[in-house]
Amino acid sequence: MKRILVLYNLAERLEKGMPTDLICEQEIAVIVPLVVELLSRKGYTVETLKADLNLWEELKKRRGGFNMVLNLAEAFGGGNSNEPVVPAMLEGLGMPFTGASLSNMTFTLDKEKTKLVLASYGIPVAPHVIFRTGDEQLNSLEFPLIVKPVREEASIGIYQDCVVDNEADLRRKVLHSLEKYRQSVMAEKFIPGREISVGVIGNPPHLHVFPPLEFLFDGAGSDQEKIRSYEYKWGSKKEQMVRAILPDGVVEKLAEYSRICFEASDCRDYARMDYRLDPENRIYLLEVNYNPGIGPNDHGLNNTLTMMASFEGCSFENLIERILITAMERCGSAVTE
Repeated sequence: MKRILVLYNLAERLEKGMPTDLICEQEIAVIVPLVVELLSRKGYTVETLKADLNLWEELKKRRGGFNMVLNLAEAFGGGNSNEPVVPAMLEGLGMPFTGASLSNMTFTLDKEKTKLVLASYGIPVAPHVIFRTGDEQLNSLEFPLIVKPVREEASIGIYQDCVVDNEADLRRKVLHSLEKYRQSVMAEKFIPGREISVGVIGNPPHLHVFPPLEFLFDGAGSDQEKIRSYEYKWGSKKEQMVRAILPDGVVEKLAEYSRICFEASDCRDYARMDYRLDPENRIYLLEVNYNPGIGPNDHGLNNTLTMMASFEGCSFENLIERILITAMERCGSAVTE
């Protein structure tokens, strides 16, 4: 009997950021029942566990009772922060789990350190400045710039007015982000053009790269509005995602870069790399996303990795099981018992 423990957090308490940031945390309430249902149909025995403040004790009770933990917890303790606490507990108890390790999660959460390391591997990144007090100088960095918290994901802290083209707006956004998110802020050269995402599944040396996906921004009034802002991603409209039509050479380069990013960042099982392409098809890495959303693209949800998998005929149901099997193979666990 194959036994799976689905781990999740339901954020009900704002610990940093804006009240609207909790919106993106609520889709897990839709995803978990769907995952339980589909895995049960496939013959798995499934239990769920909320990553609340009793998580350590609850995990200890269940230690050794599951083939795999499907880690869907994007925060800890009913708040909207401290996500790395979850893999730390799982690793401390020696429980096998899907996706990012503690070290991979901690590293890739920091956009600046990720870019600095990956640039040394030949991955092109846009120039940037880090603000810790708001008084730092831009040096030679030129407008327009995009302002973002350095340790957030899911477009949290990135709003339409985060693309700035003058000093006054820059300082205003930096100070606002420093106050709300209580972390360093990155001001990065804004790259006009297309936004592309590339998913990877597997573990070295066996990595599979999905076809690239492009985000469309119908209705945008300017290049600076063509970003995956929080409003765009979590507003009332569904994200516009299509298979990217690109020259073969660009597709090959994106796949090469994504494999390098996956391995150099010590990603596990599945991950997603986000890029900007300028009008000359020059590629710039935006960030590495560990544990990208793997929910369906119905029930009012938007999930990029699931959409990429669908380009190859892989359904949401099959993607979930594929991730589980990938993690089991990495851990040396039996897929069937």
